[in-house]
Amino acid sequence: MAEKIEVTFLGTGSAIPTARRNHSATLIQYKDEMILFDCGEGTQRQFRKAKINMCKITKILISHWHADHTLGIPGLFQTMAMNGYSKCLKVYGPRGSKEKIREILNLFGIDDRRLRLEVHEVSEGKFIDEKDFFVESMPMEHGIPTNGYSFSVKEKNRLDRKKLEKLKLPNSPLMGDLIKGKTVKIDGKKIDGKKLMYVEPQRKITMIVDSKYTPNAIKLANDADVLTCEASFSEDDGEVAGDHGHMNSVEAATIAKKAKAKKLILVHLSQRYDMIPKKILSEAKKVFKETVVAEDFDKLVL
Repeated sequence: MAEKIEVTFLGTGSAIPTARRNHSATLIQYKDEMILFDCGEGTQRQFRKAKINMCKITKILISHWHADHTLGIPGLFQTMAMNGYSKCLKVYGPRGSKEKIREILNLFGIDDRRLRLEVHEVSEGKFIDEKDFFVESMPMEHGIPTNGYSFSVKEKNRLDRKKLEKLKLPNSPLMGDLIKGKTVKIDGKKIDGKKLMYVEPQRKITMIVDSKYTPNAIKLANDADVLTCEASFSEDDGEVAGDHGHMNSVEAATIAKKAKAKKLILVHLSQRYDMIPKKILSEAKKVFKETVVAEDFDKLVL
């Protein structure tokens, strides 16, 4: 059975939060990894409400340094330091992120001896490559250095347990060879491990906030199982969206369609649509049927 990827939407609003939607923050949990994408104001309270331990965060991905995506970082750092966070927190962001983190530590008097940090500036390509997963980034268009990110669990060869059970094989050290796809002999029977294997396909989640419509977004989201994308404005306000470095609902849906994504989740809705998210949803669904609008604390399991 595949290990779960769990996505929690901690904040789905835009520049001005509402009672319904907090500032931007999305959490990805996979095995021992807890990766926070953006950290808007109030994010640590969102962790409390969601009953998730923020001190288990392993990595933070910062899309860009506008306030609605980063004002929660000082408070989060302070809480983690006061609670004896023992790991090394790895922070990734666009150009200028190292200086911004230094300024936060200095301004709020956060002792980096109590909170160990590694800060990396990334732009395009794969920047985390672990045994089971990798993370890649692509520059977006928002007026300042801005990244979109994709989190991908790698394709795996797996042993079909049901087929194995039917063979009624005894416990044997040779089982390890079967798992590797080798042919082995157990109790006089030749068993081809390859016939017991199946391929678990790659799973991919792409996150894009904030940006204008750009070919890089399509490239980053290519074949994504889930594309989480901003839809700050409706189609009626298309020019306003572009002028402010944002997308409208139809542009987000067009990216999902062109990227051949399986599902589109819309976030970063302007406060003007707070009570009428169906307007954004209905516009997007005309272009890309598999679309939903996320609410704070929604969860998705892949």
